[in-house]
Amino acid sequence: MNRIVIYILMIAVFFTATSELVVAGILNVLAEEMHISVALAGQLITAYSLAFAIGTPVIVSLTARMGRKKLLLIALSVFIIGNLVSFASSGFILLMAARMILGMSSGVLMVAAFSAAAKMVPPEKIGSAIGTIILGFSSAMILGVPVGIAL
Repeated sequence: MNRIVIYILMIAVFFTATSELVVAGILNVLAEEMHISVALAGQLITAYSLAFAIGTPVIVSLTARMGRKKLLLIALSVFIIGNLVSFASSGFILLMAARMILGMSSGVLMVAAFSAAAKMVPPEKIGSAIGTIILGFSSAMILGVPVGIAL
């Protein structure tokens, strides 16, 4: 049962990482559709990364007493909401805000997934469980980005 949960966490990390990385492959299309420069469209990647880097430790520390399962579900829900806002956004500012929401929720989900995995398996299997979750992130670079660009 724990193995299935670890694989589900890996898939969740795959999708969150794909959403982070796919924008780099479609910058030209995004810039053209939004009537902005490619450099400005590139700031969507920066906003995501900064939100991930700054927001994740803050949110994780504020939610330290929360159960990992609850935190995972909240992070995944916020991630879905961020994607819906991205999809519905017609302006650059709203898309930028959605990317920041995605960055923070993705980071929190990843940290919570590592924590949950470490608690689900015996001590000698922690490295393997965390490695499986990291495989989701690595796979996003190899599979998720090209598939996202093709779509």
